[in-house]
This record gives sequence, structure tokens and C-alpha cells, in this order.
Amino acid sequence: MGKALAETLHYLFVDLDDEIEQFTGMSITEIFEKQGEIAFRRLEHRVLKEIVKRDDDNIVLALGGGAVLSPQNRKLLEVKNFERLYLNVDIDQLLKRLQKEIHKRPLLKNIEKDAFEDFVKALFESRRKQYEAYADIDLEIGSEDFEAVLNRLYLHFNMN
Repeated sequence: MGKALAETLHYLFVDLDDEIEQFTGMSITEIFEKQGEIAFRRLEHRVLKEIVKRDDDNIVLALGGGAVLSPQNRKLLEVKNFERLYLNVDIDQLLKRLQKEIHKRPLLKNIEKDAFEDFVKALFESRRKQYEAYADIDLEIGSEDFEAVLNRLYLHFNMN
């Protein structure tokens, strides 16, 4: 969604996870497996700090699910005065999407199939309040298709 929005707005698209992978030469999964989540979060902060230092004003920055949970990361994002958007996906839609991406998600990779749904719901609930509190825009997404959501975002950013 971030990449499509950036293209539509003629902005630069930056994905924090991609930047971390470029910086380390490892995949996010490899970093989690070899160094652990704490080391990953340190790298995440370090790379985010470098992104914020860049001269680019018109960017769409896609963050991983845990990035805004860090007060230090939130402070960095506030320096750049980003408009913070939370794509608030319905939990059933989220479960469907994540089921297809388990191998790409280090926190989900080792969860037993029968515990998957409960784990995702618990993680979602533990993060949701922080996402909602931090976001400037809380865009609820139900079963809308990709294009409908993209159009809503485009209209929002062109009207503000």
C-alpha cells in the first residue's frame, strides 16, 4: 500500500525493513534468528535515525509493526513531522493476510498452527491502543479492496 500511495502522490517510497536489510546484508528473519529481537530493534532505531536525517520531505515511510512501539522511534518520527497513518485492518482480514506471510514474519514463524489465531489476536490487542494513540489518521479498513483503500488515501492527502 505504501509503495502504491507514494507512486500515486509522486513521493519517494521508503520501507524501513528494506533499508535495514540493505544496511545489514541480511533478511529481517536472519537478523531475528542470528541476533534476536533486541538487536533487531537497535538496528531498526539506527536505520530510522539515518532515514530521518535525509533531505527528502515528500516520502511515504512504511514501518514494521513494532517500530512505533519504541518511544525513541516516535521521537525520531516527530522530528521529521511525518503525518502518521495507521491502516487499521479488521482482525479477520489481518489473520487472512498474515496466514499467507508466516514465513516472512519472524514473530509468527515459530508459532504452532493451533495457536496462530490466538497469538495474532493477542499481539494485535497489545499494540492497537498504541497505534491508535500515536496515529494522526486512523483509517479503518474492512474488506475493501486494494484500489478502494488507495483511492481513500489519495483523496485524503490531496485534500490536506
